[in-house]
Amino acid sequence: MIADANRAVWERDAERYAPSLALAPQEQALLGRLRERWSALSMLDLGVGAGRTAYTFAPLAATYVGIDYSEPMVDIARARIAPRDGVRFEHGDARDLERFRSSPFDLVLFSYNGIDSVSHDDRLVILGQVFDVLAAGGLFLFSSHSLDALPLASPLQRPRRGRPLSSAYRLARSLPAAFKIRRLNAGLDLAAVRRRGWVGIPDDVYDVGMENLYVSAATQIAELEQLGFEVCEVTDRRGRAVDPRRPGRDEWLHYLCRKPC
Repeated sequence: MIADANRAVWERDAERYAPSLALAPQEQALLGRLRERWSALSMLDLGVGAGRTAYTFAPLAATYVGIDYSEPMVDIARARIAPRDGVRFEHGDARDLERFRSSPFDLVLFSYNGIDSVSHDDRLVILGQVFDVLAAGGLFLFSSHSLDALPLASPLQRPRRGRPLSSAYRLARSLPAAFKIRRLNAGLDLAAVRRRGWVGIPDDVYDVGMENLYVSAATQIAELEQLGFEVCEVTDRRGRAVDPRRPGRDEWLHYLCRKPC
């Protein structure tokens, strides 16, 4: 299964993700959007990983729960975030949030394209589970790889004028990934993929060994609305609003959704 194979990678490379604490622009925007409410908010942080988002959000929220299906990741998060009442980390799976239904959350976050680490069927299960554990009027923010970015751009480094040695070094380093992307793009039936609205892409360009789903913005919005979500905004990796019908070539998109009251 895709989820099991990807989990093995997360567990193998847990320490690799520990140093980062920076928030994405959309995560930073939540700080201002919910400025007056943080002291009363309940938050569920899915795919919390090594605690990157927990470092900022756990001290702010009235109650905070971070879960991840990789136990080594959860152990790192517990070790790096100062314990306090109302904050806890659990080993858990976003496909099964049944235990949280009795205490719904005001905010659910699934960052770093974590929702792309499962099959498309499982992804729909996760979205449904999130809807069920959100309080009326609650917000859901998640990021996802965009099918509209395909075919993937080559990482080939262009020569820099006046810097022949460093340019040659950068070019040599980028060649293996460029060849892999070229092979990957050549194997895609883009017309069929775009009609379906999603595709699994092996993320072996940098020898990570994972597979991620890429979903078109139009398909993602249709799936969210079918489940009952209101889509508030779609933004690119820099936090700029995009038209879901023409989202551009940004490889990551963020979706901010709301559960109607």
